[in-house]
Amino acid sequence: MSHLDVFFRNPTDIDMVANRMSAFICTILVLFILGYFVMLYTHVITTDDHASMYVGLLVSTALLFLGLLVNRVSAPDSWWIRYALMVPIIVTSLVVSVAMKNNYLIFALPIVLCSLYESKVFAAIISIVCGILILLEPFVAFGLGVINQNFVSIAGWNDTFIMIADYGADSIIHTLQEHTVPSFLLFMTVAVLAIWIADLRRKHTMRLNDVTVREATMERDVSIASDIQMGMLPEDISDEKGYSVMAEMHPARTVGGDFYDFFKVDDSHIAIVIADVSGKGIPAALFMASAKSSLRSNLANGFPPEMVMKMTNQVLCDTNREKMFVTAWLGVIDLDTGRISYVNAGHNPPFILRNGELVKLEDKPNFILGRKKAVGYDEHRTDLLPGDRLVLYTDGVTEAVGADGMFGEERFREAILSSDGTPKGILRSVKDGIDGFVEDMDRSDDITILVFGMEEYEVDDNKGAEFLIKQDTFDAIMKHIRGELEAQGCPENVIRDMEICSSEILANIDGYAYLGQGGDLEVAVKVKDRTARITFRDSGPEYNPLLKENPDLEKRIKDHKIGGFGLFIVRKKMDDCIYARRENKNVLTIKKGY
Repeated sequence: MSHLDVFFRNPTDIDMVANRMSAFICTILVLFILGYFVMLYTHVITTDDHASMYVGLLVSTALLFLGLLVNRVSAPDSWWIRYALMVPIIVTSLVVSVAMKNNYLIFALPIVLCSLYESKVFAAIISIVCGILILLEPFVAFGLGVINQNFVSIAGWNDTFIMIADYGADSIIHTLQEHTVPSFLLFMTVAVLAIWIADLRRKHTMRLNDVTVREATMERDVSIASDIQMGMLPEDISDEKGYSVMAEMHPARTVGGDFYDFFKVDDSHIAIVIADVSGKGIPAALFMASAKSSLRSNLANGFPPEMVMKMTNQVLCDTNREKMFVTAWLGVIDLDTGRISYVNAGHNPPFILRNGELVKLEDKPNFILGRKKAVGYDEHRTDLLPGDRLVLYTDGVTEAVGADGMFGEERFREAILSSDGTPKGILRSVKDGIDGFVEDMDRSDDITILVFGMEEYEVDDNKGAEFLIKQDTFDAIMKHIRGELEAQGCPENVIRDMEICSSEILANIDGYAYLGQGGDLEVAVKVKDRTARITFRDSGPEYNPLLKENPDLEKRIKDHKIGGFGLFIVRKKMDDCIYARRENKNVLTIKKGY
């Protein structure tokens, strides 16, 4: 049964309720008349004209039974059922008032009942009819021979009987003056009140209908908005080679302010976004849609993460009349290398699950989106290794409230670590943890979690040339690198930068991987999409040169120390440097575009 079915009241519903009450009164009157018959038959009460009274009561009873029968067999929305029920009630009221000698109180029944139909026209008709019958009651009583002993002429009497010569018609005038007219005036006052109540109920019902229709329409619109919002979210990616993405969003209301998004920017890059709009409900959802659309369009146009955030912030500031804001975390992942470039606009820093341990990306966050137009955003980079899980979330996770306070970051960490390590398992473990902590308490904030799984990648799948690296082979390796770059159309200025950086890397491999004793080296050179890429693979002990801190330039110059600038130069000249440990080899790739 819908909300509308329960609360919406139309004329048919009103008539059904009023008819049900009128039928109930008809049943009560039938029982009353039967009881009256019993009291007459047993002489508990007496009347002046048994025959006339019997006829009147029998006619009333027949009409009451007929009204009940009509109500039973007729369609509930038939408009004339009200008349079939009210007529026997009015007739019975007249008969009872005659039988009880000027007792007009029973006429309150039809007056009260007619107000239930919420029709002032119907209430006015019933009131007029009852008023006329009240005024006619003395004439009816006189015609039936109901005697008022104050207006009889006695022919004779003794101890056992009284002989009446005649009964005066002036009793009618007396009854009208003493009883009927005062009762009529009081009745008409009640009748006017009943008409007013009927009209008041009708207007109230109309207002209630309007409110209910609006609420039902709003509920339907909110439901549609929720469907649209959920339809805007991307489907999980679980069967893609090399990576997987899974996410869940649980709004605190039907429509929430959280959102997430992920899509491939090109063949080798995927963008992931998670965000939280201030506020809840429809306004937050609309602001969310604007933010999501701007982020996606700017990413699709190839802008780097920091520019995407800056342009999105400007768009939101221009249209933000409600002074809302968005916290967002945006990352672009190179699927070939695992390198992720990301920007944090005031959002919760994500976690990386790696080999059973959690690492938090706690870079200094930038300002939120939508409040200050002239704001810059800083891009950060890190590497995802095969098997890593990047866990993004909104503050509704850690701030979920239970009997023991907030869920908190520590419980969130425990839920991640206790999972099976798969994206689906992490989502399930966190959701179960929150549900068990919150139990039946109302949730005040949306809960959104996104997990990106880096399954595997090749830093460079191009098979390289093999060398035995030592000091007297450096020239041959460098000659090979230049020859490959020239053959693939790389510009001279890029070739020179690649040569400088390659020379530093060769020296680093010879000194750190093989300690100057020489060892095998594979060098792969590839130019694609206006980007030169060189990958070095050595079999030395695991060593990530990118973890080495940059030298303190002022201190080294002051102390006249030589060396230590090789990797610093590489990082400065190259667009990207990526390290991975694969198949017991150190794999280092440098890239430079042109």
